[in-house]
Amino acid sequence: MRKNVLLFCILILSALVLNSCKKDPNPVLNGELIDLRNSFYWAPCSEESTAEDTEVLNFKKFSTEGIANIRTTAGSSQKYIWLKAEFEVSDYLKGKALGLLISYLHFADKVWVNGTYVGGYGNFPPNEKSSLWGSHFYTIPASLINTTGKNTVCIKVYCAGKSGISNHVLIAEHDQTKRVHVYHEFRQSIIYIFAEGGMLFTALLFFLIFVWRKKDRQYLSFSLLCIASMIFITPFFTPQIPLDFLGNISFTTFMKVTLCEGFYLMSFCLTTFILQHLYKRESDRLRNFRTALFLLSTVLTLAAPDYSILMKVCPFTLVISLIQIATGVFFIVKAFFKFNERHSAFILSSAFIPLALSIIIDFVLKNSLKEADLPYFSLFGWLCTLIMFIILLTVKYNKAVVQNEYLNIQLQREVHKQTRELSKKNTKLTEEIKRSEADLEMASIVQKKFFPYPPRTLKGWDIAVSYKPLDKISGDMYDYYVTKEILNGFSLFDVSGHGIAASLVTMLAKNIIYHAFIRNRKKNESVSRTLYEINDEILEAKGDIENYLTGVMFRFNDFDKNDVCQVEMANAGHPNPILYSAQSNICDEIESGNSDEHHGAIGLDFITVSFPQITFTMAEDDILVFYTDGLSESTNKAKEQFGSERIKKVIKESYAKDAQSIMEDIIDELQSFTKDEKRNDDITIVVLKRENTANYIEELSEI
Repeated sequence: MRKNVLLFCILILSALVLNSCKKDPNPVLNGELIDLRNSFYWAPCSEESTAEDTEVLNFKKFSTEGIANIRTTAGSSQKYIWLKAEFEVSDYLKGKALGLLISYLHFADKVWVNGTYVGGYGNFPPNEKSSLWGSHFYTIPASLINTTGKNTVCIKVYCAGKSGISNHVLIAEHDQTKRVHVYHEFRQSIIYIFAEGGMLFTALLFFLIFVWRKKDRQYLSFSLLCIASMIFITPFFTPQIPLDFLGNISFTTFMKVTLCEGFYLMSFCLTTFILQHLYKRESDRLRNFRTALFLLSTVLTLAAPDYSILMKVCPFTLVISLIQIATGVFFIVKAFFKFNERHSAFILSSAFIPLALSIIIDFVLKNSLKEADLPYFSLFGWLCTLIMFIILLTVKYNKAVVQNEYLNIQLQREVHKQTRELSKKNTKLTEEIKRSEADLEMASIVQKKFFPYPPRTLKGWDIAVSYKPLDKISGDMYDYYVTKEILNGFSLFDVSGHGIAASLVTMLAKNIIYHAFIRNRKKNESVSRTLYEINDEILEAKGDIENYLTGVMFRFNDFDKNDVCQVEMANAGHPNPILYSAQSNICDEIESGNSDEHHGAIGLDFITVSFPQITFTMAEDDILVFYTDGLSESTNKAKEQFGSERIKKVIKESYAKDAQSIMEDIIDELQSFTKDEKRNDDITIVVLKRENTANYIEELSEI
């Protein structure tokens, strides 16, 4: 298939060459024409020279043969010349409007017929612009033609760069000459617009393919190669679009950006495409070298102050770009010597055959046959090479798609097989999950039985507890110790971790903690001593279980005659409780000393612990709040922790309320802070508010 496509591209290129090389392709010549190719004379002139000067200038014979014939004849230093030709009209052309056709003239020109200005192409300095490769057509009204004697055509030419004129200069009937002009315009300019559109579509297509398959970077490099080609080809169809759209951009800048930079970018992208198509990983050194070549060409081009200097710089930048291309060619040649890469190298090199042939054709036509007005077949050869690249990438993409389809079919079969097996296992797993959920539900019920809600009020106390496990079972545990209506103590512990393991440790620890508190209260041992004993007993009971506990324990002594209760507290690595004093209106944390005095948690083997005892008093309306770290360490979407300061703020604002309302306000503040952020720990909150003991007795009396 690739051979057929290559042959097709070569045939197309050959047809274009044969069609363009016809000596006289002009459909006009049903009647008569006046051929001026060997009729021109030339004379140097200044910028200010007018058509009247042609009467006194010394003209010399001028040959329209060859490329850049004006520069060759007049020299590179001459900026302006006059070209002059004389002709007589036949009886057939007398009384008719005529057309003058110059198939190619560079740089810019103005034309007079018998002393009357009939038009021009391009602009003279200071805003010089060239019509480039476009055909020049001028209307000569019948009133300007001398029906007897000679007629004079004078052309003032601004010479810049490779200035030249085609040897196809003719005069014939206006309408017929116009048709020839349209033919030349299509052949030399308009046809490139179609190529531009095709490359734009191709660039977008392969960019979208790259977006879908980012690992195949050759699609991206080929897309960029098409864009670079579009930029490079732009000057070839510029005569067909108004140059006013360029605004204040000079012609020299336009040529730098399009023809020059487009070619440099093409060279860079082409080499990149070659390397990626051959699956060559480009080293940093090589990439830096190629980038330096590109930047060097760019700097030399941008530094050129005018069009003439730019034309002198271009041979050097062309050599630099050829070095860039030679890098890619080197890797193609190198691949021929590797058996596993030889096929790819052959296919890739075959894509360059149309380009190579067209370059040879251009060399022969432009340098040997001196055909200045023929199009550059190298452009068509390059388009054929791009088509070959498209076919290579399409075939490669098609193989990848077919392979993916095959893999998808195999994957679907495997998925169906695995789905059937997973369905069976899922059914079994669902049954096991239901049993596990039932077990967890039962464990949750049992655990809650272990932690009953305390009485709403006890003598001198208003109590509220919020117990919210993260899952059905919790690692938090609390307990209270009462004798009839008297509150003797309260404890809150938090087992490390979550889930079943943590919940089992809470059930193991609850009994130990309860008996330790009761035993040491009877013996009048300190709360600090109680925590030490709890630590020793839990270490022995849990064995190799890694979970540990933090906690805080309170013991409440009898109320004195002023209804003040003395509270003893010891803290085992737990968040500091918060005490609100109604008398001073101060809300602060109860700290157990610095890290030297207070350290460690319960259940950590081979670690020295210290749980110093703290004593404080609570009078009527004083509030004690303690909680697990699930409250203070809850976070919002910004990962900011709730902290203790917000708890203090709520307590100070709600101190006049009962314990249940204070606790609800804390929970509301937490929900407002975290919003929809998922919590990651159990939360237990205990609020103890002192009440007047006399009121409790009065309530009993009323009951």
